Amino acid sequence: MPAPVDDRPEVRGVEDRRRPAHGWGRLLVVVFAVFGLAVLAPAAVALVRTPTAAPVVGSINVAVGLLFILLAVCVAHNGRRMRLIGWMSLSALLTGAALIGVLTWTDAAEGLEASVWADGGRQLCYLPLLLPLMAAGWMWLSNPRRIVINAERMDELGATLAERTRTAQSGRD
Repeated sequence: MPAPVDDRPEVRGVEDRRRPAHGWGRLLVVVFAVFGLAVLAPAAVALVRTPTAAPVVGSINVAVGLLFILLAVCVAHNGRRMRLIGWMSLSALLTGAALIGVLTWTDAAEGLEASVWADGGRQLCYLPLLLPLMAAGWMWLSNPRRIVINAERMDELGATLAERTRTAQSGRD
């Protein structure tokens, strides 16, 4: 039996030619990773040492630490899928901060005072609330698709202005 003929076009490799991130992007990645580890490590140790003492708060703190580490990876990678995962982790962080912040401010739930998000993150200088907001701003500003669209608009504007200048100069001659 003869081998089937493959009519599909040959797939060529894709090379990522984007330059590596420098400056504020790297600083944010480090801040998110360090903050995630600073939250995750004590919470994980507390859960292992005394699993019966406040397991809900410990689990919440472990989840917060993991979400911040995931956010650091997503901001560092900057690919389309990682950006989507980053936006999901951001929304989880902001939702958790708002929900637990409101629950502790109103004293509606007992035992959440030891959470990282208690009172909007007051124990940690409100960083659990401010860092996701900074990440959202950074991810929106550094979105490659938005940057390309703006660059194309600027090129079109430059071409239009150059055409108007040529038209105005030819009208004077």
